[in-house]
Amino acid sequence: MSRAPFTVAIVGRPNVGKSTLFNRLIGQRVSIVDDQPGVTRDVISRLFEWNGVPIRFLDMGGYEVAGRGEIEINIRRQIQETVDLADLLVLVADITTGPTAEDEEVVKFIRRCNRPIVVAVNKADTLQREETGLVDYLTWGFEAVIPVSAIHGHGTGDLLDAIVAAFPEHPGEIDFPDNEDAIRVALVGRPNVGKSTLLNRMVGQERSLVSSIPGTTRDPVDTLVDVENRKFMLIDTAGIRRRSRIVDLEKYAVGRGLLAIERADVLLFVIDGSTGVTETDANVFGMAWEMGRAGVVVVNKWDLVEKETETAGTAVKIIYEKCKFLRHCPVQFVSALSGQRVHRLWAEIESVFESYTQRIPTSRLNESLREWVSQHPPHGIRGRQPKLQYITQVDVRPPTFTLFVRNADALHLTYKRHLMNRMRETYGFGGTPLRIVVRESRRRESPDFESGDMST
Repeated sequence: MSRAPFTVAIVGRPNVGKSTLFNRLIGQRVSIVDDQPGVTRDVISRLFEWNGVPIRFLDMGGYEVAGRGEIEINIRRQIQETVDLADLLVLVADITTGPTAEDEEVVKFIRRCNRPIVVAVNKADTLQREETGLVDYLTWGFEAVIPVSAIHGHGTGDLLDAIVAAFPEHPGEIDFPDNEDAIRVALVGRPNVGKSTLLNRMVGQERSLVSSIPGTTRDPVDTLVDVENRKFMLIDTAGIRRRSRIVDLEKYAVGRGLLAIERADVLLFVIDGSTGVTETDANVFGMAWEMGRAGVVVVNKWDLVEKETETAGTAVKIIYEKCKFLRHCPVQFVSALSGQRVHRLWAEIESVFESYTQRIPTSRLNESLREWVSQHPPHGIRGRQPKLQYITQVDVRPPTFTLFVRNADALHLTYKRHLMNRMRETYGFGGTPLRIVVRESRRRESPDFESGDMST
C-alpha cells in the first residue's frame, strides 16, 4: 500500500500562470503553457513529494464567470468537481495587474468551497514588484500569501512550505495500492473522432472535457480503472493532426500527445467510422506505431454507418490497405456514445499487452529459425550469401530480437519482414510491433546447433 497523497487544486482566472506554476512545482513540463488565455482545459494530475509529504497537484482551466459558451460551462463544472476532490486550494494571482474583478469572482467561488487556501501571487520577478504589488492581495484576508515567480522559480520553496503547513491532519483520500501492474492505455487519433467520449464511456463517468468543437482536449488525462481485478491506466491524448497543419498552440498539444504515447503500453487507434480512415489517421497512427507500442484499432461512431453485407469486413480491408503497419492489430467497431461493444475493448487490450510483453525461450526460437530458413533460405546480394546462425530475444515492450548473421550486410530487408511474419504465425504477437536487430556474427558455428550454417 502507498501512502495517500494530499490533493492540491491550482485555481485562478485565465492567464495568471497556473500551468507555468504547476510545471515549476512538479519539476517538469506537463501542462501546456502559452500566452493565450484558456489554454488549459482538461485537469492534469501529477504526484510530487516535498519534505517527505506526497502531494497530488491538479492543474485545470481558468475560472471564468462571463463565458456562456459550451466550453466555458463545461470548464466551470469541471473546476467545481475538481475542487471538491481537493484537500487544499492554491489561488494564483498576477502581481502585474493587481486584483481584478475576475480575481474577486474567483475569491468568492473558493471561499464557498470550505477548503484551506494558500495564495500564490505570481510574476513577482523583481523585488520592486514584490514590494509594491503584494500589499493589494493582503486585503483578501488569507493567512498565507506567498510571492512567487513561476518563470524563474523564485518563492516556490516558500509556497510548498506554506502548502504543507496548511494541510488538514489527514488527506481526504484513503491509502491506495501501488499501480505498477496497471496496463497503460493511450487513446490516439485526430481531433473530434470521439476519444474523450470513448474514455468517459470506458471509465463510466465524465472525466475528460467533451465538446463537438474539434481540438477540445489539449492535455492528456490519466484515469485508473479496475476491470475484473485487472488495472488499466487510461490516458486521453490531445487530438493530433498532421505536422504540416500544426500551428501555434496546437504544436504543444501534439507534443503532449506524443509524450502520452511514450508513457503508454497499448494504444487505441480511434477512427471516425462515419468518415472512414483518412490520410491524417494514417500519418498519426504511423507516428505512434513507430514509437513501438502495442495497438488496437477502434472504429468509433459505427452506429452512424449504414450497414450492408460485409460492411465491417470491407472497412477492415480499407484500414489495413491504408495503414499496412496495423494489419496485425485487432479491429473493434464501437459506439462510444451508446456504449455498443465498448466492453470488448478490455479483452483486446489485455490480449495485445500479453503479446507486447511475451518472451520466447531462446531454444524454441532457434528451432523455429532452423525450420524457417530450411523452408525459405535468404537470397544474397551481389553474390554474397548471408548465413543465419543464431537468434535471441533481448527485450519486450515491444518484443525485440537480435539475429546473428555472417555476411550481415548481404541480408535483405525483405527477409527480416519474412522472419517477422513467421514469428507472428508461430507465436502470435498480435497487435504488437516486432523489432529484429541484425548483428554481424564472427562465429563459424553456433553453440546450440550441430552446424552453424543454417542457410543450406
